[in-house]
Amino acid sequence: MLPEDFIRYAFEERVEGIKRLLDGKFGPEVLISFTRHNAAIITCGPAGVNGSIKGVGFIHRKELLEETIEKMWEELRRPYSPMEAGKFLLEEIYVREKIDFTKLVSLELAKKHTWTNLREGKKEATVLFFTPPSTSYEVRCEVEIHESGPVWEYTNALHDIFHRPKKPRDWSRTPAYLFKIREIYDNGEDKMGVRIYP
Repeated sequence: MLPEDFIRYAFEERVEGIKRLLDGKFGPEVLISFTRHNAAIITCGPAGVNGSIKGVGFIHRKELLEETIEKMWEELRRPYSPMEAGKFLLEEIYVREKIDFTKLVSLELAKKHTWTNLREGKKEATVLFFTPPSTSYEVRCEVEIHESGPVWEYTNALHDIFHRPKKPRDWSRTPAYLFKIREIYDNGEDKMGVRIYP
């Protein structure tokens, strides 16, 4: 199991940020809380050393994915309401008992340097979280690219539930990354790079 401090930071406090947003509290604290969603994906390969800010999040456990994806499709078929989308995320997606905390997911929307490095180079990356003033975690991962299947479908659906496009997107153009966590370092000012997992 991952360290509770990291789970609290990357998951529990993210859930609290969504709750505050749904309560109409849209201030600096809520904006800063979204840094837990926008991590830097660091790669090195044929496109050079690269850092790219991408939305990241945890995925449901493998045995739950099929049922979760069915519920996601039901939500995507409904008329879009930011409040209802937020409630859906809290009630169906951000449920601690359903989460596989050893894996993170993200979409590749640009297909530039990160894509080249992970497709043609080593399948590894560092997911770097930073929340001001001094919280930071360096998460070293093995990476899988999914261009179809449940990981790809879950990640695309999750994106569209919250960031609902006006017209349906062509998901075949947006592969998903599955980040399998190997190591976590606490890079905060009080730890300065201490490995906390495994």
